[in-house]
Amino acid sequence: MNSQVISVECPLNFDFQECLWFLDRNFDDCMHKADANQVIKVIDIEGQPILTSIAFYDHKLQIEVLTGNLKNDDANKLTEFVIDWFDLERNMEPFYRLVKNDSRLVYMATAYSGLRLVGIPNLFEAICWAIIGQQINLTFAYKLKRRLVERYGSYIHYNGSNYHIFPNSEVLAGLSPGDLSEMQFSRSKSQYLINVAKAFANGEISKEKLMALPNLTARQKVLTNIKGVGIWTANYALMKSLKEQSCIPYGDAGLLNSLVNHKIIRDKKLPIEIDSFFKDYPGWESYLVFYLWRSLANKQ
Repeated sequence: MNSQVISVECPLNFDFQECLWFLDRNFDDCMHKADANQVIKVIDIEGQPILTSIAFYDHKLQIEVLTGNLKNDDANKLTEFVIDWFDLERNMEPFYRLVKNDSRLVYMATAYSGLRLVGIPNLFEAICWAIIGQQINLTFAYKLKRRLVERYGSYIHYNGSNYHIFPNSEVLAGLSPGDLSEMQFSRSKSQYLINVAKAFANGEISKEKLMALPNLTARQKVLTNIKGVGIWTANYALMKSLKEQSCIPYGDAGLLNSLVNHKIIRDKKLPIEIDSFFKDYPGWESYLVFYLWRSLANKQ
Protein backbone atom coordinates (compact mmCIF):
# COMPACT_ATOMS: atom_id res chain seq x y z
CA MET A 1 0.00 0.00 0.00
CA ASN A 2 1.04 3.59 -0.32
CA SER A 3 2.50 4.81 2.93
CA GLN A 4 0.58 7.34 4.95
CA VAL A 5 2.52 10.16 6.57
CA ILE A 6 1.22 12.53 9.24
CA SER A 7 3.12 15.67 10.21
CA VAL A 8 3.03 16.99 13.77
CA GLU A 9 4.25 20.51 14.53
CA CYS A 10 6.78 20.62 17.38
CA PRO A 11 7.46 23.41 19.85
CA LEU A 12 10.74 25.29 19.55
CA ASN A 13 12.17 23.81 22.74
CA PHE A 14 11.89 20.21 21.58
CA ASP A 15 14.93 18.06 20.82
CA PHE A 16 14.08 14.79 19.11
CA GLN A 17 17.68 13.60 19.38
CA GLU A 18 17.54 13.87 23.17
CA CYS A 19 14.29 11.89 23.19
CA LEU A 20 15.79 9.25 20.88
CA TRP A 21 18.78 8.97 23.17
CA PHE A 22 16.44 8.23 26.05
CA LEU A 23 14.62 5.58 23.99
CA ASP A 24 17.88 3.90 22.96
CA ARG A 25 20.08 3.81 26.07
CA ASN A 26 21.65 0.44 25.28
CA PHE A 27 18.87 -1.39 27.10
CA ASP A 28 17.03 -4.18 25.32
CA ASP A 29 13.60 -2.54 25.16
CA CYS A 30 11.22 -4.78 23.23
CA MET A 31 8.48 -2.15 22.85
CA HIS A 32 10.23 -0.07 20.19
CA LYS A 33 13.35 0.10 18.03
CA ALA A 34 15.25 3.39 17.96
CA ASP A 35 18.32 4.51 16.06
CA ALA A 36 19.97 7.87 15.41
CA ASN A 37 17.14 9.10 13.18
CA GLN A 38 13.86 7.40 14.01
CA VAL A 39 11.89 5.23 16.36
CA ILE A 40 9.67 2.38 15.13
CA LYS A 41 6.81 1.36 17.38
CA VAL A 42 3.47 -0.41 17.26
CA ILE A 43 0.74 1.97 18.40
CA ASP A 44 -2.67 0.65 19.36
CA ILE A 45 -5.50 2.70 17.86
CA GLU A 46 -8.89 1.56 19.12
CA GLY A 47 -7.71 -2.05 19.25
CA GLN A 48 -6.00 -1.90 15.86
CA PRO A 49 -2.19 -2.22 15.97
CA ILE A 50 -0.49 0.27 13.65
CA LEU A 51 3.25 -0.05 13.01
CA THR A 52 4.75 3.42 12.72
CA SER A 53 8.07 5.05 12.04
CA ILE A 54 8.58 8.45 13.67
CA ALA A 55 11.31 10.79 12.45
CA PHE A 56 12.01 14.53 12.61
CA TYR A 57 12.18 16.87 9.60
CA ASP A 58 11.75 20.63 9.31
CA HIS A 59 10.80 20.91 12.98
CA LYS A 60 7.98 18.44 12.57
CA LEU A 61 7.57 14.86 13.66
CA GLN A 62 6.79 12.77 10.60
CA ILE A 63 4.70 9.73 11.49
CA GLU A 64 4.81 7.15 8.71
CA VAL A 65 2.36 4.26 8.81
CA LEU A 66 4.32 1.14 7.87
CA THR A 67 1.54 -1.41 8.23
CA GLY A 68 -2.19 -1.03 8.71
CA ASN A 69 -4.70 1.41 7.30
CA LEU A 70 -5.89 4.47 9.16
CA LYS A 71 -9.63 4.94 9.00
CA ASN A 72 -11.82 7.94 9.70
CA ASP A 73 -10.64 9.53 12.94
CA ASP A 74 -7.69 7.16 13.40
CA ALA A 75 -5.17 9.70 12.11
CA ASN A 76 -6.22 12.10 14.85
CA LYS A 77 -5.89 9.40 17.49
CA LEU A 78 -2.44 8.48 16.20
CA THR A 79 -1.41 12.14 16.36
CA GLU A 80 -2.79 12.44 19.90
CA PHE A 81 -0.79 9.37 20.97
CA VAL A 82 2.48 10.80 19.64
CA ILE A 83 1.82 14.22 21.18
CA ASP A 84 1.15 12.52 24.51
CA TRP A 85 4.14 10.15 24.19
CA PHE A 86 6.58 13.04 23.69
CA ASP A 87 4.66 15.55 25.83
CA LEU A 88 4.69 18.07 22.98
CA GLU A 89 2.07 20.43 24.38
CA ARG A 90 4.10 21.26 27.49
CA ASN A 91 5.57 24.77 27.67
CA MET A 92 9.04 24.08 29.05
CA GLU A 93 10.17 27.68 29.56
CA PRO A 94 8.91 27.96 33.17
CA PHE A 95 10.85 24.82 34.06
CA TYR A 96 14.05 26.09 32.46
CA ARG A 97 13.71 29.39 34.30
CA LEU A 98 13.55 27.54 37.62
CA VAL A 99 16.54 25.35 36.75
CA LYS A 100 18.61 28.38 35.74
CA ASN A 101 18.07 29.81 39.23
CA ASP A 102 19.83 26.83 40.80
CA SER A 103 23.62 26.85 40.37
CA ARG A 104 23.72 23.08 40.86
CA LEU A 105 21.30 22.40 38.00
CA VAL A 106 21.72 25.36 35.66
CA TYR A 107 23.68 23.22 33.18
CA MET A 108 20.56 21.10 32.52
CA ALA A 109 18.81 23.94 30.70
CA THR A 110 21.50 23.73 28.04
CA ALA A 111 22.79 20.14 28.21
CA TYR A 112 19.34 18.53 28.09
CA SER A 113 17.42 21.35 26.42
CA GLY A 114 14.43 19.99 24.53
CA LEU A 115 14.28 16.67 26.36
CA ARG A 116 10.65 15.80 27.05
CA LEU A 117 9.25 13.45 29.64
CA VAL A 118 8.90 10.50 27.28
CA GLY A 119 5.89 8.65 28.54
CA ILE A 120 4.20 5.27 28.48
CA PRO A 121 0.67 6.19 27.35
CA ASN A 122 -0.68 2.69 28.14
CA LEU A 123 -1.37 2.88 31.89
CA PHE A 124 -1.51 -0.89 32.32
CA GLU A 125 1.89 -1.24 30.68
CA ALA A 126 3.30 1.59 32.81
CA ILE A 127 2.20 -0.02 36.09
CA CYS A 128 3.43 -3.47 35.01
CA TRP A 129 6.79 -2.02 34.02
CA ALA A 130 7.11 -0.28 37.39
CA ILE A 131 6.35 -3.54 39.19
CA ILE A 132 8.82 -5.47 37.04
CA GLY A 133 11.52 -2.95 37.91
CA GLN A 134 10.99 -3.08 41.66
CA GLN A 135 14.26 -3.76 43.52
CA ILE A 136 16.24 -5.08 40.53
CA ASN A 137 18.65 -3.44 38.11
CA LEU A 138 17.43 -2.11 34.78
CA THR A 139 19.27 -4.66 32.65
CA PHE A 140 17.51 -7.58 34.35
CA ALA A 141 14.19 -5.68 34.37
CA TYR A 142 14.33 -5.31 30.58
CA LYS A 143 15.09 -9.03 30.24
CA LEU A 144 12.04 -9.89 32.33
CA LYS A 145 9.84 -7.54 30.33
CA ARG A 146 10.98 -9.09 27.06
CA ARG A 147 10.20 -12.59 28.34
CA LEU A 148 6.73 -11.47 29.41
CA VAL A 149 5.96 -9.63 26.19
CA GLU A 150 7.31 -12.33 23.86
CA ARG A 151 5.37 -15.08 25.60
CA TYR A 152 2.05 -13.35 26.26
CA GLY A 153 1.91 -10.38 23.89
CA SER A 154 1.57 -10.25 20.12
CA TYR A 155 3.71 -8.68 17.43
CA ILE A 156 3.86 -7.35 13.89
CA HIS A 157 6.54 -8.82 11.64
CA TYR A 158 8.05 -6.24 9.29
CA ASN A 159 11.24 -6.27 7.23
CA GLY A 160 12.71 -9.20 9.12
CA SER A 161 11.99 -7.88 12.63
CA ASN A 162 9.23 -8.44 15.18
CA TYR A 163 7.64 -5.35 16.72
CA HIS A 164 5.94 -6.27 19.96
CA ILE A 165 2.63 -5.32 21.55
CA PHE A 166 2.30 -5.41 25.33
CA PRO A 167 0.02 -8.19 26.61
CA ASN A 168 -3.49 -7.08 27.45
CA SER A 169 -4.81 -7.28 30.98
CA GLU A 170 -7.22 -10.13 30.22
CA VAL A 171 -4.34 -12.39 29.19
CA LEU A 172 -2.22 -11.69 32.26
CA ALA A 173 -5.24 -11.87 34.58
CA GLY A 174 -5.70 -15.51 33.56
CA LEU A 175 -2.19 -16.54 34.60
CA SER A 176 -1.04 -18.21 37.79
CA PRO A 177 2.03 -17.02 39.71
CA GLY A 178 3.81 -20.18 38.58
CA ASP A 179 3.46 -19.15 34.93
CA LEU A 180 5.56 -16.08 35.64
CA SER A 181 7.89 -17.63 38.21
CA GLU A 182 9.29 -19.98 35.57
CA MET A 183 10.48 -16.87 33.69
CA GLN A 184 12.43 -15.78 36.82
CA PHE A 185 9.79 -13.43 38.20
CA SER A 186 9.76 -13.61 41.97
CA ARG A 187 6.67 -15.21 43.50
CA SER A 188 5.50 -11.93 45.00
CA LYS A 189 6.14 -9.93 41.83
CA SER A 190 4.24 -12.54 39.81
CA GLN A 191 1.23 -12.14 42.09
CA TYR A 192 1.44 -8.33 41.97
CA LEU A 193 1.33 -8.36 38.16
CA ILE A 194 -1.69 -10.66 38.20
CA ASN A 195 -3.41 -8.47 40.81
CA VAL A 196 -3.00 -5.40 38.60
CA ALA A 197 -4.12 -7.31 35.51
CA LYS A 198 -7.31 -8.43 37.26
CA ALA A 199 -8.05 -4.87 38.40
CA PHE A 200 -7.83 -3.66 34.80
CA ALA A 201 -9.62 -6.67 33.31
CA ASN A 202 -12.64 -6.31 35.60
CA GLY A 203 -12.88 -2.56 35.05
CA GLU A 204 -11.87 -1.59 38.57
CA ILE A 205 -9.11 0.62 37.13
CA SER A 206 -8.66 2.38 33.81
CA LYS A 207 -6.80 5.42 32.61
CA GLU A 208 -10.10 7.19 32.02
CA LYS A 209 -11.33 6.48 35.57
CA LEU A 210 -8.11 7.79 37.10
CA MET A 211 -8.18 10.94 34.98
CA ALA A 212 -11.73 11.60 36.16
CA LEU A 213 -10.63 11.72 39.81
CA PRO A 214 -10.20 15.18 41.36
CA ASN A 215 -6.51 15.17 42.24
CA LEU A 216 -3.20 13.33 42.49
CA THR A 217 -3.88 12.08 46.02
CA ALA A 218 -7.09 10.37 44.92
CA ARG A 219 -5.31 8.71 42.00
CA GLN A 220 -2.48 7.52 44.20
CA LYS A 221 -4.98 6.02 46.66
CA VAL A 222 -6.77 4.00 43.97
CA LEU A 223 -3.49 2.54 42.74
CA THR A 224 -1.96 1.83 46.13
CA ASN A 225 -5.13 -0.02 47.15
CA ILE A 226 -3.91 -2.81 44.85
CA LYS A 227 -1.62 -5.22 46.70
CA GLY A 228 1.86 -4.83 45.29
CA VAL A 229 1.47 -1.22 44.18
CA GLY A 230 3.26 1.06 46.61
CA ILE A 231 3.69 4.81 46.38
CA TRP A 232 6.86 4.51 44.25
CA THR A 233 5.08 2.36 41.68
CA ALA A 234 2.00 4.58 41.71
CA ASN A 235 4.02 7.77 41.28
CA TYR A 236 6.11 6.31 38.47
CA ALA A 237 3.02 5.15 36.55
CA LEU A 238 1.16 8.42 37.08
CA MET A 239 4.19 10.42 35.96
CA LYS A 240 4.77 8.34 32.85
CA SER A 241 1.20 7.64 31.77
CA LEU A 242 -1.02 10.45 33.05
CA LYS A 243 1.81 13.02 32.97
CA GLU A 244 1.11 14.01 36.56
CA GLN A 245 3.50 16.87 37.19
CA SER A 246 4.07 16.53 40.95
CA CYS A 247 5.17 12.91 41.35
CA ILE A 248 8.30 12.17 43.34
CA PRO A 249 9.21 8.45 43.41
CA TYR A 250 10.62 8.48 46.95
CA GLY A 251 13.22 5.80 47.56
CA ASP A 252 14.14 5.50 43.88
CA ALA A 253 17.81 4.53 43.80
CA GLY A 254 18.60 6.54 40.68
CA LEU A 255 16.93 9.67 42.02
CA LEU A 256 18.77 9.40 45.34
CA ASN A 257 22.11 8.87 43.61
CA SER A 258 21.55 11.92 41.43
CA LEU A 259 20.58 14.08 44.41
CA VAL A 260 23.79 13.03 46.14
CA ASN A 261 25.83 13.65 42.98
CA HIS A 262 24.47 17.20 42.79
CA LYS A 263 25.17 17.76 46.51
CA ILE A 264 21.48 18.41 47.11
CA ILE A 265 21.37 15.81 49.90
CA ARG A 266 24.14 14.26 51.97
CA ASP A 267 22.23 11.30 53.35
CA LYS A 268 19.83 9.20 51.28
CA LYS A 269 17.67 8.66 54.36
CA LEU A 270 16.70 12.29 54.89
CA PRO A 271 13.32 12.80 53.16
CA ILE A 272 12.94 16.24 54.75
CA GLU A 273 15.90 17.51 52.71
CA ILE A 274 14.39 16.01 49.56
CA ASP A 275 11.02 17.64 50.21
CA SER A 276 12.69 20.97 50.89
CA PHE A 277 14.55 20.79 47.57
CA PHE A 278 11.48 19.91 45.49
CA LYS A 279 9.43 22.73 47.04
CA ASP A 280 11.35 25.13 44.80
CA TYR A 281 9.90 23.36 41.73
CA PRO A 282 6.13 23.35 42.30
CA GLY A 283 4.31 21.67 39.44
CA TRP A 284 7.60 20.53 37.89
CA GLU A 285 8.64 17.79 40.31
CA SER A 286 8.12 15.01 37.75
CA TYR A 287 10.19 16.80 35.13
CA LEU A 288 12.94 17.48 37.63
CA VAL A 289 13.03 13.78 38.55
CA PHE A 290 13.24 12.89 34.85
CA TYR A 291 16.13 15.30 34.28
CA LEU A 292 17.93 14.04 37.38
CA TRP A 293 17.63 10.51 36.00
CA ARG A 294 19.00 11.78 32.70
CA SER A 295 22.04 13.19 34.49
CA LEU A 296 23.12 9.71 35.61
CA ALA A 297 24.30 8.78 32.13
CA ASN A 298 26.67 10.60 29.83
CA LYS A 299 25.42 10.97 26.30
CA GLN A 300 27.32 8.65 24.00
